[in-house]
Amino acid sequence: MEYQKFIPEGWNTTKEDFNLEQLQVAKQNGSIMQGFVSKCDDNYNLQVYLGKNLVGIIPRNEMDAMHQDDFGMTRSSICKNKVNQFVQFKVKEIYDENRLLLSRKEVRKRGFKLGKK
Repeated sequence: MEYQKFIPEGWNTTKEDFNLEQLQVAKQNGSIMQGFVSKCDDNYNLQVYLGKNLVGIIPRNEMDAMHQDDFGMTRSSICKNKVNQFVQFKVKEIYDENRLLLSRKEVRKRGFKLGKK
């Protein structure tokens, strides 16, 4: 399989509908996923469309390790610029049947194989 460097905006341009089981397996395996950012909320967290009533949240502190403000938080402009973009993430936590905590920082840590760790 071919190695690819981190592409923050994702590798496809098609929204994918995931089910909870797929996301649980991705969390367990540490797989890199991609989703469509539908919103940047008032606290500059990203809301990622995962399909069928599934909402993934990338908190501001899990968004980017490089573009930080004086307080160590990702700059608000980075969040705003991700809306209507595809982003890569890892599933960090599944809180219930439709709420997930995601991380872009985890993806940036190293290169990867598509769909793998």
